[in-house]
Amino acid sequence: MRFQKSHGLTESERVLANLCEGSFLRLWTYPNLYKKLNKELADLLVVFGDDVVIFSDKSCVYPESGDTTLDWTRWFRRAIAASAHQIQQAERWIRANPDKIFLDAKCIRQLPIPMPSSDRIRIHRVCVATGAAHRCLAETARPSLALDLSIRGDAMPLTLGRVDEVSGHLHVLDEASLTSVLNELSTTADFIAYLVAREELVSRGFFQSARAEVDVLAEYLWHNRSFPAVAVPYSLRAGLWEQLLADPTYQAGRRENAVSAFWDGLIEYVTDHYLEGSLEFGNDVEMSQYEALARTMASENRFYRRILSKSVLERADKARERMISSLLPSGQQDVFYVLLIGPGAQSGDYGAYRTARGQELQLRCYAAKVVRPEARIIVGIALDARGLDGGSEDFVFLDTANWTPDDMERAARIRNQQKYFVPGRVIESRMNEDEYPGAH
Repeated sequence: MRFQKSHGLTESERVLANLCEGSFLRLWTYPNLYKKLNKELADLLVVFGDDVVIFSDKSCVYPESGDTTLDWTRWFRRAIAASAHQIQQAERWIRANPDKIFLDAKCIRQLPIPMPSSDRIRIHRVCVATGAAHRCLAETARPSLALDLSIRGDAMPLTLGRVDEVSGHLHVLDEASLTSVLNELSTTADFIAYLVAREELVSRGFFQSARAEVDVLAEYLWHNRSFPAVAVPYSLRAGLWEQLLADPTYQAGRRENAVSAFWDGLIEYVTDHYLEGSLEFGNDVEMSQYEALARTMASENRFYRRILSKSVLERADKARERMISSLLPSGQQDVFYVLLIGPGAQSGDYGAYRTARGQELQLRCYAAKVVRPEARIIVGIALDARGLDGGSEDFVFLDTANWTPDDMERAARIRNQQKYFVPGRVIESRMNEDEYPGAH
């Protein structure tokens, strides 16, 4: 094992860690990091390229003194204010000491992937505050904390406003919103896009209140993953989330997304082997190199993972008789995929078959750069057809940022000599895919 990390010290931290690993995947999710000997940095950190998400988890029993205002003030201080303070301290440390973040309390095992540089880092702050759901149900008939940006701190019971203990925007997730948000925004790209859009919504100054965070999420999803540019003060009506869940087009989209688990599984399968050192080839690859490949694939949002998964699996069903190669688009402007799926070989011939498949994949990645010169990153994926006994996977990561004219000329020669992706020898097909089938 290349490194060992915590899985959460408390039950609520373990729940958070499992949810985050499910959404953000194993290589980028780190519970219970430390900054000094026995001094915890944050309850959970997601480090993904230039984005760092600081999670503070506070599971606090809601007081029952009989005084509504006093109970709220005490719970807010322990669950929200303390969490905001922890996040503020963690952010200061990360900005000042990015190379002093550790996996263990003895500060021996350093964070295995590098923090982004100070000129590129984007920090997002998330407080997970649980324990108030039963009180919310009893007093408001809903399990969620309400939102009202006209208030500050603990000014209104069971209502979140602006939190003074942290600089910048603080996202607060309670019991009712935590699972819904992380399950719905189940990729790093989707989750961070929501956080950024929500921060911009608040900064515009017109959004005032909502009955629950999930209604804000529903508004975002309902308007094609954005918030309408409203230029007058407004509040969201209650029940948007329930309305979204009941919508047939939303339900159809969720069903269609099931296939996208293939893409997640492919990333995690290879990552597990890499971290265990059990790859047949590539165990000597530096962590930074492997992480760049895996992060490129993990940067696809859920909708594009659906598209890519459907494309791969469709070709994997057709490749039992012959080798099939395809260029597949990405949701990222500077990325393109080269897919090569083979029919496999008898056990005695499989080694030679895989070597030849790997060599062809590399050459096709060079040829793809000529076809798609605007793409900086070319990711090659070689698989075997579905339904075969055994199988293997090979990957190529080609970063062309520093390519010279000579490199492009070499790639053009490979393309012409091998006849890869040349006019007359390719079939261009278009896929029509709606995120929510039937939606208007």
